[in-house]
Amino acid sequence: MQILPEIQNEYGRLDTVVVGLASKMGGIPELEDCYDARSYESAKLGMFPKEESCSSQLKSLISILEQNGVKVIYPSLIHSLNQVFSRDIAFVIEDQYIIPNVIADRAKERDAMAEIEKIIPSWNIIMMPSGCFAEGGDVIVDNDHVFVGVSNDETFDRFKTARTNFRGMDYLEDEFPAKEFKGFELHKDDRDPLKGSLHLDCAFQPIGGGALIAPHLFKNESDVQWLIERYGETNVYSCSPEEAYSLATNVFSFSPKDIIVSEKCEAMQYWLRERGLNVHSIVYDEIVKMGGLLRCTTMPLKRV
Repeated sequence: MQILPEIQNEYGRLDTVVVGLASKMGGIPELEDCYDARSYESAKLGMFPKEESCSSQLKSLISILEQNGVKVIYPSLIHSLNQVFSRDIAFVIEDQYIIPNVIADRAKERDAMAEIEKIIPSWNIIMMPSGCFAEGGDVIVDNDHVFVGVSNDETFDRFKTARTNFRGMDYLEDEFPAKEFKGFELHKDDRDPLKGSLHLDCAFQPIGGGALIAPHLFKNESDVQWLIERYGETNVYSCSPEEAYSLATNVFSFSPKDIIVSEKCEAMQYWLRERGLNVHSIVYDEIVKMGGLLRCTTMPLKRV
């Protein structure tokens, strides 16, 4: 088996995707070991999710994808390691599979991708150089544009929830000169999930014919206005702070007309259906307690 990666946007017909694992997660982390605000909150409140519940919810996602002809593959299992969020430790732009530098807390997750990387031709793999940090949740491809959630050096050094630096974005921009890159700075907070965004896809995501945005999570109002102008005001769904806390923007499309959404996001589901999209609603309320949702648990390798 060989995979030739190909990603031009977030909503093309999905062919092959890597889905994360919830087996052998290693139990409830200590507060000092949490590296995102939602996991910190869950551990502090005694509501950190159990492996069985997370595995069950991942199976619901996998079932929808396989029923619609998507090939689902998995990272190798590493015991006592949270591998739920496959999106961040690798990502694809055009025909290149990119191996980024990630924070030390997540470095072991990279080892689990070795078997998948063996079936991707070496000329389709880019390894980002030292000092250039990125996570896939911060990288959103929309045809001619690549949007990047990015942090300046001060923010990157201060917050664990800052995962992508300007050196990382600049490197990617040099590698893909045909794409127009635009960076977005987001509010960051390591302890309170209401006060910041872990990744760009927790604040914004394009869908077939429009976009979902949580405006209050952007540092710069001008960036929000730019997005609204790009997609058109009537084509943008603006999430409330409560919806953003549920990670409403973190949906997952497997075709321009098919989108998987958390059942909690009822108002957004109605808006999507009104726009003619096929909404596949699933329960993902345990996964979200660890700071990610549907896009976070999926890493597309190929869309056609």
